[in-house]
Amino acid sequence: MRFVYVRIGWEGSVHDARILQDTLLDPDSSFPMPPQGKYYAVDAAYRNMPGFMAPFRGAQGTHHERAAKRLFNRRHASVRNIIERTFGVLKKRFPIFKGPMQNYLIATQNNIVLACCTFHNFMRAYSPTDEYFNEEAALGALVDAHIAGEQPHPGQPIDMSQQGIDNWNEDRRAMAAHMYLNEHN
Repeated sequence: MRFVYVRIGWEGSVHDARILQDTLLDPDSSFPMPPQGKYYAVDAAYRNMPGFMAPFRGAQGTHHERAAKRLFNRRHASVRNIIERTFGVLKKRFPIFKGPMQNYLIATQNNIVLACCTFHNFMRAYSPTDEYFNEEAALGALVDAHIAGEQPHPGQPIDMSQQGIDNWNEDRRAMAAHMYLNEHN
């Protein structure tokens, strides 16, 4: 339940997928790509591509393929739920995010967002008994992905070629099929 990257400066009406695309194409963004074999779970508004695992849209295919996709989507949603809960904690702690931001200068608004996300991460790291995090944990939070002492791995290169996208889609299909087989064996 930590923020690994915060991109400030966009209006709230801009679609998240556009911001991600701009970030990935910006060589100065310093976006932390996941290590090889890892990925970020994203919702259906995003494109399924290397490093970003989206749920399946629609249920096409044989009965087993459709069942595998539904199982994958259920499990994917439970992981993605952590993201929503993280934003829930941020909004509870900083009520300024619950409504329209006051008429501050854009630079001030950007600094407020960055400071709140930084403080959120600080509280997560140094206040393990914080009421907001404990409340979310009681609602079904999963164990933090961060393991003390884990060595950082370099991010995977992003392959946006059609072959890279096709390979990533095949990886997702194979993952869904594997989940389905393990569930029914």
